[in-house]
Amino acid sequence: MKKVLSILAIAMMALTSAFAQENNNRDEEGNIVRGPYLTNSFGDNWFISVGGGANFTMARETKFSFGGPAISVNIGKWFTPTVGARFGYLGIDNSFDLKNGYTTLIGNNSGEYKFFHYVHGDLLWNLSNTLSGYKETRFWDVIPYVSAGWVGLKDPSYKARAGYDEVNDEWGCGAGFLNKFRLGNRVGLFLDLSVLSIRHEVLEISPSKPVEENNIFGWMPTALVGLTFNLGRTNWDRVQECAPTSSFTDADYKALQNALKDLDLKNKKLLDDLEAAKNIKPETIVITTEGKKQIVLFFDINKSKLNANELAHLKAFASTLKPDAKLTVIGSADSGTGNEKINTRLSTDRANVVADILVKEYGLSRDNITIQNTFDLFGNNPQSRATLVE
Repeated sequence: MKKVLSILAIAMMALTSAFAQENNNRDEEGNIVRGPYLTNSFGDNWFISVGGGANFTMARETKFSFGGPAISVNIGKWFTPTVGARFGYLGIDNSFDLKNGYTTLIGNNSGEYKFFHYVHGDLLWNLSNTLSGYKETRFWDVIPYVSAGWVGLKDPSYKARAGYDEVNDEWGCGAGFLNKFRLGNRVGLFLDLSVLSIRHEVLEISPSKPVEENNIFGWMPTALVGLTFNLGRTNWDRVQECAPTSSFTDADYKALQNALKDLDLKNKKLLDDLEAAKNIKPETIVITTEGKKQIVLFFDINKSKLNANELAHLKAFASTLKPDAKLTVIGSADSGTGNEKINTRLSTDRANVVADILVKEYGLSRDNITIQNTFDLFGNNPQSRATLVE
């Protein structure tokens, strides 16, 4: 047990040095920046690790001795920057010497090793992120964990003795320190120092005392080195803090109510003004020059039909005329569009349309109306798409 404590002490020293490494994950005031962090989706922050190393054995009847090579394969996921889990397999080819008694781990000292299968689940705790805050580019993370799972012990020499394979089933548990070194965004190096504990008699040690009186645990330390491959998203988004809101008093509430009432009044006035604007009669454009009354009526491009506004203007103008009034109606087109033939026809049609309305709807005599046509009545621009009545 003292040897186990010594190993743990060494691991703690390594853990302490890990927090002395790069630690600039601080705000402007020097405080460590922590979470909370946004929950990641199912496919984020997964990892696969593969490694190999060596196993050792400790029990009351054994020396602390090299047991044999070990291999490890794990797949896991981080749920937060500090908490994760993994599922894995540890294979150990093992043998050891006894201080007292004998063991069947080596069949009659023939050098045949027994093989341990450890299928386990681990709960991971990233102590570096817990104490120093999450930092994506940190080079060294120290991750203690606890482990539990199924241990299968297979004795290859048993078949030679008994004629069939023997596999002992047992539950095991353990703990360890996973040291993770960042090589890149997707790849890392790890050093995993762990201890697996199983019942004393599973090791098949036959001590000088009966097993019932000596029912202790056996310890199997393991050191592994390997590579970790990150899958999916590999970082974390910190939740943005909202600025604190000021207290809301009754006076503030009343002020908002009054402001709302003022807005309602302004809105009602705007609606009334809009309705009044809809009822305004079209403005009549009547030009009086040297005792003569004139009106200009405008047309849309390539059109010789008056719209509703221009018809209203013409009606207002006609109401000021006497039945025997003599008029000149000049139709016009802008030369910037169309050609001379089209514009000549268009200007003539515009003059005739206005003359026909004056005759048919307002009772003027066609004999008193002179028709003319021209181009660019008001210059080469859209305003010349018009008819002048004078």
